Amino acid sequence: MKKSNFFWVGFADLMTSLFFIMLILFVVTISFLQFKMKENVNILERSKAVIEKNKQLIKENVTLISSLENKEEQLNIEIQRLNKLLKIEEQFKPLEDSPYFVYLEKCKKFVARNLVGKEIFESKQTNIKSEFKDITIKAGEILEDFLKNMQNSNPEQSYLLVIEGNMANKLDKSINVNNSWGYKQSYERALAVYNLWQEKSINFRKYNVEVMICGSGFNGLCRDEAEENNKRFSIQIIPKTENQSKKSKK
Repeated sequence: MKKSNFFWVGFADLMTSLFFIMLILFVVTISFLQFKMKENVNILERSKAVIEKNKQLIKENVTLISSLENKEEQLNIEIQRLNKLLKIEEQFKPLEDSPYFVYLEKCKKFVARNLVGKEIFESKQTNIKSEFKDITIKAGEILEDFLKNMQNSNPEQSYLLVIEGNMANKLDKSINVNNSWGYKQSYERALAVYNLWQEKSINFRKYNVEVMICGSGFNGLCRDEAEENNKRFSIQIIPKTENQSKKSKK
């Protein structure tokens, strides 16, 4: 055989070997790329899941922040309201310490000191006895001055003034506490006190005050243990508070 033939046979074997090597490398490369592609797809899917989770966390955090901001706003409003009430409570001290009134701490009421235990009305009537009119008028003047000062200190604040008539039961307490006559009589006596103040130009309504006249008869809280001392009228001043839930919606 000629030498040239050996060369071509050797060359063909070499090329065949190189082809198979290249084929193997191609298959390995394709397999590796597919493996990497699958791995990258898995990484991408996990990344998407993490992104979605983070989006949800961000959404929850935004909601939480908004809720906290609303809570903070409500808390600030409540703090302002409480501070205002504390300020008002401090301004009640002059009336509590006044020599003209007795303050009943338990039920937040005032009674005229010089009228405690006195029958200021005619027996079974609603007319104020003449000897007690000046004391009653003085109590009204002190109360009017106090409300005037309260308005000057808190011009935006309004109050409810309750004038309540009370009745003394018999010593054996034989009169039913829900006796309708007692309610009517005590109301009319409270009204008589208010009318006397009106006659003397004592006008509480000038000072952002709503006046309510009522009678508790032989019933009611903070009754004196000495039954005779319940022949009286009492005063309650209630600061009006704004509805905070409506205010926060504005």
